[in-house]
Amino acid sequence: MTNQRLYHYTYYLWGYWLEHQDPRTEHFRLVSISPYVIALIMYIYYVLVTKIGPNLMKNRQPFQLRNIMFFYNIIMVIVNAYYFYEAISYCDYLRVFLNFDYPDDSDRSPATLRAINLGWWYWMSKFADWFDTFFYVLRKKHEHINFLHLYHHISVPVFGYLLLKINPMVPAAHLFIIMNTFVHCCMYSYYALAALGPKIQRYLWWKRYITVMQLAQFIIGMIYGFFVIQFQHGYPIIWMIIGLTQPPFFFYMFYGFYRRAYQPKSNIITTNGGKIMMVINNNNNTCMMNNNNGVDNRKQQQQQNPFKID
Repeated sequence: MTNQRLYHYTYYLWGYWLEHQDPRTEHFRLVSISPYVIALIMYIYYVLVTKIGPNLMKNRQPFQLRNIMFFYNIIMVIVNAYYFYEAISYCDYLRVFLNFDYPDDSDRSPATLRAINLGWWYWMSKFADWFDTFFYVLRKKHEHINFLHLYHHISVPVFGYLLLKINPMVPAAHLFIIMNTFVHCCMYSYYALAALGPKIQRYLWWKRYITVMQLAQFIIGMIYGFFVIQFQHGYPIIWMIIGLTQPPFFFYMFYGFYRRAYQPKSNIITTNGGKIMMVINNNNNTCMMNNNNGVDNRKQQQQQNPFKID
């Protein structure tokens, strides 16, 4: 029994990927390699941004990367806008999502081969997203490198590898690209404007709605995944597992972030005269205090909000 379990374990770590390698992508860089190499790359990224980078920056002043970040974000807006247009065009304006048959890996039509090639380049852009983390390290914003951030920047390249390795023409992958590139266009536009400094940041009231769009993306993914599971024909079990687990998990993490970042926070302070509840609203820079007599005191902060989270 132990040998049988060991066989299944090694098979799904190595043999499965060789057996199900899509012939159209077997010559692509980083796709033809072992899953172990991809895992090693992810581990190196993790160690760099959580151990090596913070240690190197420990006794150094944070870098001012405003200009670099601005141009990086502009480039990422252009890249994501291009892939959004290409994905919409290939998907026949979303009609492709009504086909629940597993795509045939013998399809070598010019349109399909072009879509696969563009899919590989889009996958490469997910590694370019890692510069978000590198900028945090160099600016000593280590608190932003949390579990959500790391899981997102590791899991997306891994799932991209799985798709390109087995079958990059799965419609759910194209749906992800459409939604993800649209959200990233908005997100990188925000980051580019924010990099221009405080004079521009004061007008960027729509940051929270980027997270709302991300939450909507996961809800759509869950709904579409339900239909795929109900009506699919020929899909490997691995896509069922990913489709059932990842959208809800991402929704859970992003909703937790939304609550922590955008919902008003309250603190109860006890004094000799009674109890005062102070509600700090980080979204509109408002501080409201309520004493034990039920009297509200609202004061709009004219200067920089001392409770603002950078």
